[in-house]
Amino acid sequence: MFAWDRELLSLLFLIISAFFIVSELGLPTNFELFAIGVGFLSLSVMTYYGVPWMVQLVVFVVVVSAIIFVAYRFSSREEGPPPTEFTPLALKGKVGKVVEKDGTGYVVKVDGEEWRAESSDELEVGDEVIVLDVVGVRLKVQKRR
Repeated sequence: MFAWDRELLSLLFLIISAFFIVSELGLPTNFELFAIGVGFLSLSVMTYYGVPWMVQLVVFVVVVSAIIFVAYRFSSREEGPPPTEFTPLALKGKVGKVVEKDGTGYVVKVDGEEWRAESSDELEVGDEVIVLDVVGVRLKVQKRR
């Protein structure tokens, strides 16, 4: 391969590298495009200096893999407890407290959230209740004995 062929191919790899790195800025990816861009940048440098293509391929794969590994390693660290999925049906069997009584029913606090509730028992503010069922956005509760 002639020197000008290497320089042209090196320039092509440099342009591809810039494309991937700039694309990373505008797309919601996790550094994958940046890693590929840096891989092409390493190809550009190695091509310019005449490194054999097999070595270039190995270095490209190692560079891209290492960057992706490091990016995922640091981006997957979460602070605090892992998020839990919530469905209203998860309230069944939980204990709550009546915080308000109005003409149409009650307001009970269960797991830190207030819910509209109805009960066949006569309840007063401060009574502890057990959630029997969830119907729409209302809880069916019973006085805790």
